[in-house]
Amino acid sequence: MKLCSLRIKNYRSIVDSGDVRIEPFQIFVGENNAGKSNILKAIDVFLAPGAGGVQESNFFDKSQPIVIICTFTGLTSEERKALRPYLLGDKLILEKHLVAQTEEKTGKIKIVAEYYGYVAKPKDWWLSVEGVIAVKGDKPNWRQVAEENGILEYVSRDGKVTKASYEAGLRRLLQERDDVEYEEPTPGNSQALGLQPVLLSHLPGFYLLPAITDYSNEIDRRSSSTVFRRLMGDLADRIIKTDPRYSEIELSLQRIKNLLNPPESGEDRPDELKRLDVLSKIEETLQKTIVRLMPSVNSVRLKVMMEGTRDLFLQGVSLKVDDGVLTDVLEKGHGLQRSVVFGLLQTLIMNQRGELLPSGDGETKSFRPIILAIEEPELYIHPQMQRLIFSVLRKFAESDQVIYTTHSPAFVDVANYHCVGVTRKDTVEVGTRVYQCDPGLLGSPEERKGFQFLNSFGLEQNQLFFAKKVILVEGEQDGIAIVSAGRKLGLFKEFPEEIGYTIIIAGNKQEIPKFQKLLNAFQLPYIVWLELDGKSEEDDENIRIIDLLNGNRCVKLPQRLEELVNHSGHFGSTYHAKKYFENPDNISSELEKRVKELFQ
Repeated sequence: MKLCSLRIKNYRSIVDSGDVRIEPFQIFVGENNAGKSNILKAIDVFLAPGAGGVQESNFFDKSQPIVIICTFTGLTSEERKALRPYLLGDKLILEKHLVAQTEEKTGKIKIVAEYYGYVAKPKDWWLSVEGVIAVKGDKPNWRQVAEENGILEYVSRDGKVTKASYEAGLRRLLQERDDVEYEEPTPGNSQALGLQPVLLSHLPGFYLLPAITDYSNEIDRRSSSTVFRRLMGDLADRIIKTDPRYSEIELSLQRIKNLLNPPESGEDRPDELKRLDVLSKIEETLQKTIVRLMPSVNSVRLKVMMEGTRDLFLQGVSLKVDDGVLTDVLEKGHGLQRSVVFGLLQTLIMNQRGELLPSGDGETKSFRPIILAIEEPELYIHPQMQRLIFSVLRKFAESDQVIYTTHSPAFVDVANYHCVGVTRKDTVEVGTRVYQCDPGLLGSPEERKGFQFLNSFGLEQNQLFFAKKVILVEGEQDGIAIVSAGRKLGLFKEFPEEIGYTIIIAGNKQEIPKFQKLLNAFQLPYIVWLELDGKSEEDDENIRIIDLLNGNRCVKLPQRLEELVNHSGHFGSTYHAKKYFENPDNISSELEKRVKELFQ
């Protein structure tokens, strides 16, 4: 199961996001304070029980509810079977509404949450509690109904059939049997959906790695709720249990439980597993002491709560790293601490692919899916390592789902443009909006593959997603000429980014329209530096670029750049162009005129 669509209303900076497509590997870019993190936090609120940490200050308009709508697809056969009553076709569509209510007695604001979605009732009346009551009245004979319809084995509890046992048994029956026929799905609220105990437990687990200044909090062994600790729990669930000797851990934990706790009613234990005598003596002493104060107390029973293997990994693992000195990871730098989390992700990926501990029986076990959300994965990571981390996250998205925000070109890929959402907040009234484009924007698979290959040798083209305004040029020599002339004219000191422009090199003239299509789809402003090559504007290559401008400007050079600056022949290399424009006298008045037009 993966989240495929999201809509957020009235949450923090988001007035109405509109429908946002969510890919298995989803990236959000945008300026600071554009609302990228609010998108991640909204998903967290949706998947969290109750109010999900929402406060009064999180409402954009306190008189209106916060509404978060999520659509899930790609359900496994097990998930489809368990969630069959809630599906609309092959999709699971749910809404979470959060309302700020004022309590009459205290005057305090209370956040009330409720889910809405589609629910299909079984056609047979006896397969729902409401149906039984409608047919048999308010006080039906639950056992008789179960016996008449052959479902006693599901709904009986200790030989008795009550409304609660009937309802619980129906949940199991509907999950296990494939022959149940349903009516058409209709909208329902939390009560009708039975969300808290059933549906929410099947939704993906959400792990948010925040952009924090003190990263040690995330892996502090004293906390069991951080991303690191929860991923350690997944390590236990997904990996440790596959070891043939895992049963030894379970037996050992059970032995400790027996030594610390009294037997249950009717339980017979061998002598070596009997409870420690000292604990019984403690109970007797406590009972005698308490009876003096409360004579009605007949006995006192101590019970030691034992944690499972997952809980042990959540709370009881200390990680030490030897980078010349063996010390706790909490004493290392932020970069190493964050790398530990990414290393854990890579371990989970290897296990998912059978590269860590291949399954002996050849069966693929199903696990609760994970949505890993990260704010700025580039934080504390050395630039040379960022692309490696990007690769780790992309691999993790093959089995689970990754959603993150970034300010680094190393964490986006212009060739996978459909995975990028450009986030903007033009005005407070409009709020945060996300701009995306479809995978088919560049036409045929061959065209997309060629575009991907041509832009796979560096990160320069990825910068278009972070630019305020783009200058689209054909080759590197054009960029060198523009920067050199801009410096000479005093338009900027070093680079055009100082005044809000970023030069993007298309590679050749035929690639410029592809970048135009991307920029148009993301509604990013741009200017094309177009060499007409001595041809008319109606020439096929030229007119194609001009027709795609979509209201953006185009600075036209009648000939090639070399002719504009009185250079004989082509620039043989980028180095040749740099050496030529190193001399300010080679920056012609015609080049200056075009560059002034470019930055006007």
